[in-house]
Amino acid sequence: MYIERLVLRHFRNYKETTLAFAPGGAYISGANGSGKTNILESIYYLANHASFRTTRREELQTRNVSQSAVYALVTQCETGRQSELAVHLTPSGRRLFLNGKETRDLRRFTSEIAAVAFHPGTMNVIKGGPAGRRYLVDRGIFSLQPEFGQTSQYFQRALKQRNALLRRKTSGYASSLATWTEHFIETSVQLMLDRQAHVERLNRALETLVEALGNDVGLVSLEYQPAIFAKCGSNDEILAAWEDEKRLRERCFAESERLQQAEEAMGQTLFGPQRDDFTIRFRGRESRGYASQGEQRLAAFLLVAALANEIRQQRGHHPVILLDDVISELDARNRQVIFDFLKAHAFQVLITDVEARPQAHDLGSLTSLQVKQVGGWAEVQGGVDPDSTPHDL
Repeated sequence: MYIERLVLRHFRNYKETTLAFAPGGAYISGANGSGKTNILESIYYLANHASFRTTRREELQTRNVSQSAVYALVTQCETGRQSELAVHLTPSGRRLFLNGKETRDLRRFTSEIAAVAFHPGTMNVIKGGPAGRRYLVDRGIFSLQPEFGQTSQYFQRALKQRNALLRRKTSGYASSLATWTEHFIETSVQLMLDRQAHVERLNRALETLVEALGNDVGLVSLEYQPAIFAKCGSNDEILAAWEDEKRLRERCFAESERLQQAEEAMGQTLFGPQRDDFTIRFRGRESRGYASQGEQRLAAFLLVAALANEIRQQRGHHPVILLDDVISELDARNRQVIFDFLKAHAFQVLITDVEARPQAHDLGSLTSLQVKQVGGWAEVQGGVDPDSTPHDL
């Protein structure tokens, strides 16, 4: 699939802009802070219902407006079928539109569009904290299983309620805590099972990807480290827990009992998936301590590329690849690995860079766009399609 047209209305610093893209993608240049990343962010949000830059939806909206909108005309390469997708953002929530009609069917909506992003945050996923690695994995799960978004929401609600009880200890505290602990553990178990299944799936995809690129690239693998196993002294016990959901649940309850006094003293939940981590290995060694900066960046990209291949195989269409201000940060060899991957598949690729140099990357026909700020608003030169604003915006 590819995005043929994109419309931004009051999205960050875009007042109202309509852009047309080539099937191969676009090369978007502009000074830092001009708004070029906002174009990629809008596509990522439309496909994933989350930003790769912020968790605050209000930051996506232009200040002092009642509604923002992102619209895309998407074409399926294999059939030529077109779909119109839109998301409307308001201070109170988000509304989705498919072919001009509002929908609450998240799976149907996301079946029409997919996007993965490689950005500065991704490059730091190895040397950064666990939150970045959890985000990378969880967004990957959502890309393949939109219903995971509901699992995550249920988990966050249970965590929030349980933390509130631990802090306030209101009337009926003991029974309420027991109830919310049970809810929390039920959603935690489902979340952990989804994460483990995704890690196994991604590791298979990474093996296939590295084999296709050439073994000199170096094998990357991911290892899930649930916090509930931190005090577990036996690998056999861990393996048994993954094979039996009941044992996994029992392990969570055991951690709850072990940590109850500390939780009440600190007023927060001290076990569960919100404390999980992942180890990323490069050539069999823990990349955080042993891989060079260039190898860490390559490993991070390969994680994104493997996810893109999984989306392509499971959903039957190619996701849009978003490369945000990362090309200039890579050495020549790693850039070549990335371009070899992109050229081997029919991905639409959108690249942002400070300098305008699309010809340097040999990725075929890319729409060339230049972004600059005028009076506080982003203006785009090239690839602008001013007469095709969709009716439903």
